[in-house]
Amino acid sequence: MPVSEEFIFSKLTKAIDIEIESIHKFRENLDFNTVKAVQAILETQGKVILTGVGKSGDIAKKISSTMTSTGTKAIFLHPSDAAHGDIGIISKEDVVIAIGKSGESDELLFLIPTIKKIGAKLIAITANSKSRLAQESDILITTLVWKEACPLELAPTSSTTIALILGDAIAMALMELKNFKEDDFALYHPAGRLGKRLTLNVEDVMRKGEAIPKVSLSETLPKILEEITTKSIGATCVVDKNQLLGIITDYDLRKQLMQGSLHKDIQAKEIMNPKPIFFRTGRKAYDVLKEMEDRSRPISIAPILDDEDNLAGVISLHDMLQRGLK
Repeated sequence: MPVSEEFIFSKLTKAIDIEIESIHKFRENLDFNTVKAVQAILETQGKVILTGVGKSGDIAKKISSTMTSTGTKAIFLHPSDAAHGDIGIISKEDVVIAIGKSGESDELLFLIPTIKKIGAKLIAITANSKSRLAQESDILITTLVWKEACPLELAPTSSTTIALILGDAIAMALMELKNFKEDDFALYHPAGRLGKRLTLNVEDVMRKGEAIPKVSLSETLPKILEEITTKSIGATCVVDKNQLLGIITDYDLRKQLMQGSLHKDIQAKEIMNPKPIFFRTGRKAYDVLKEMEDRSRPISIAPILDDEDNLAGVISLHDMLQRGLK
């Protein structure tokens, strides 16, 4: 018999509701050992090493990535790899966070004596406060699980969600306490949109050198059209010894054509806009993009001048959008 949509929906919401209730109960029982864990990480001169087996290992990987990207040096160490030499990455200055619901995984327990000998601080995140992992830890965070969303109470569901939320909370607390700002986040995420907006200057995006379309004051229409066409940016600068005198855009040419004054011997100085909008080097590319777009008459191309008023480049909305600035 086909299963009704309502029945399937009820199973979905039931699992979600169980996890939500489990989170609420965990929050109600949260104690100040979490504060001790944050303080230990803040005080360490080393790094944070997260470890766990199975689903707990997956959560440990995610937490280590979150910490690393928000200002806390962290790595994931697989217990099996650790047992075969990789445990050498741990130093006495480090903090090890071991995640395991039961706290009795052989792979984790096998590492404890070596961690102790090295002298690293051990933080345990486990639902079993009586486990050996809990008893051997320097700081114990108990993640009591009201109920797994699994109908068989076997598959880690609520327990892994709680561990993940706890890890995120620790990472976010560390982020704020370290005064980790938007610029820092952008630096660690150079490929992301925010990173590009905060790190890319106009020099990183603009066309430079031979890619700059430019003509002299006396150049005529054939040369002007050749420069605009070959440089494929829809405009050309008018210069004298690299000093910007004006700009000629496709619009300027169309205007001359509609007026009936466009002919092959017309010179750049007769067509150009002698007071073009320009920007300085050192500006954030995203800020320039916004200024170009937000004008009462938006522009799509602009010259870039250096501090000595030399033409340093040309920037276009198209180029900035291609770089993912919007």
